[in-house]
Amino acid sequence: MTDLCDLNRVHFGDTAVTIADLRAQAGEALAGHDLSAERCVFVVDTMREALGCVAYGMSQDLDFGVIERARLSPEVEGRFAENHVQLRNAHDGTPVGGEVAPGEVQQGRVTVLTSGTTGLLKLIAHTAATLNTFDRVQSLPQNKWFLPYQIGSYAWYQMVALGLFKEGQSLIPGDIADLATSFEAAIGRGHVTAISSTPTFWRHALMSLDEATLRRAELRSISMGGEIVDQAILDRLSALYPSARIRHIYASSEAGAAIVVSDGKAGFKADLLTRDDAAIGVKVEDGRLYIRSPYANRADAGGWVDTQDLVEQRGDRVYFLGRAGNSMINVGGQKAFPQDIEAHLMAHENVVWARVVARKAPMMGALPVASVVLRDPMEEAAAEQMLTAHCEAGLAEFAVPRMWDFLSEIPMKASLKS
Repeated sequence: MTDLCDLNRVHFGDTAVTIADLRAQAGEALAGHDLSAERCVFVVDTMREALGCVAYGMSQDLDFGVIERARLSPEVEGRFAENHVQLRNAHDGTPVGGEVAPGEVQQGRVTVLTSGTTGLLKLIAHTAATLNTFDRVQSLPQNKWFLPYQIGSYAWYQMVALGLFKEGQSLIPGDIADLATSFEAAIGRGHVTAISSTPTFWRHALMSLDEATLRRAELRSISMGGEIVDQAILDRLSALYPSARIRHIYASSEAGAAIVVSDGKAGFKADLLTRDDAAIGVKVEDGRLYIRSPYANRADAGGWVDTQDLVEQRGDRVYFLGRAGNSMINVGGQKAFPQDIEAHLMAHENVVWARVVARKAPMMGALPVASVVLRDPMEEAAAEQMLTAHCEAGLAEFAVPRMWDFLSEIPMKASLKS
């Protein structure tokens, strides 16, 4: 059995329960089923059920995972069946969708679900050890962490592992259907002292909540990941929470957590590429980032994971450019990177969010097209003129967007990415 921090708490509104409470409730619900002889995924209806199943599964070293019932479909159920994964109702342990042919059981395996960039559900194998990315932190002050992530995602498991394995770390689950309102409610109760989220989450919060409300959060620790973290969002949060420690973390469901940056700057220091660290390794080959990490769930013979992320060294700093295969716009033979254009746009005081994509164009091959959310809405023609001038002042001519789409809200996915 794996030991947990039983006295750590989870706050549901005005009610707080311990990890021990959640584990015991799940154990009662699943009693009568021999779960040690199968690979299973618990189908949950609530965050409470999900957290209870993880606490119980990890304490018993089961081969397990969790998924929200709303994510099930015949295709998803078929994906589990072909991998010999038995779906079970979290509330009573009964099978969902019939019995599945048994397969290999690995004690302590945790199935993390991701759709990646393809949209096809992938089952990524982890363990408590690879999910507990805070294990190398010697002293962690007591905190109450707002938990905004979708149940079953890699980031969600990371934060749940923090609550299970590090003493003094409480969790405050958010409502994925209305994160801004649940974040505001948690702030109002004085619960939140730390948060792990994405840049898109913060842009959504900055649009949805007034600054006075956000400032009431006594945040000591802010972590961001899952997306490229640009200088504009770092500066905005630093101004909003001057006493908080702000970090951006590079992690993925395959590579695990690898790079932590806390100097307030986008990208990471280039000397990380030559650092002699037996635990974490970072290298760049052909413009692609490779990671060696004890938290990785797969690697080549040398221990390296090809992240498929493109990076570029500029002076003493390395910057992320996006994903291989879909991140460069060829404008008449010139290379324009959407990340650079987006970062420049979001440095404008009236831009909350921006996304740049390629659109095919005769003669030129492709042109950059920008979708933008403004902090203070204005007439589109005036906004286009303003942002075109802003881009012309700081970007090469071929990188200036030629078409504009102004959105009323940030298109945030369940993964908290845009």
